[in-house]
Amino acid sequence: MRKIGDAIAAAVYAAMLLLSLSLLPGGGDTLVVRTDDGEYAFSLSENGIHSFTGPLGTTEIEIKDGRARVISSPCRNRLCIESGWSENLCCLPNRIIATASGGEGDLDAVAG
Repeated sequence: MRKIGDAIAAAVYAAMLLLSLSLLPGGGDTLVVRTDDGEYAFSLSENGIHSFTGPLGTTEIEIKDGRARVISSPCRNRLCIESGWSENLCCLPNRIIATASGGEGDLDAVAG
């Protein structure tokens, strides 16, 4: 019975992830990362690894050659890591969402 519950939970989580990614704007030269602590912007033209703290711990996002991916996260299923390179990244359990955008907008901080 537990395996069925785990499968249902994983399916719901995957559906929420896909839905959230489809609703987020994408494309641009800036990666905007939203956390409980605020919003941060990083140039996609500057390679680097950036760490963000969520309720579960630290999630790391790598920017390389104009692309971004989650390389480390404390979430259980690590679907965010498995999604690979993308313009829209999301670790729902750790409440971290990153999207590529055209500019900085109204941000709490700019890094890069």
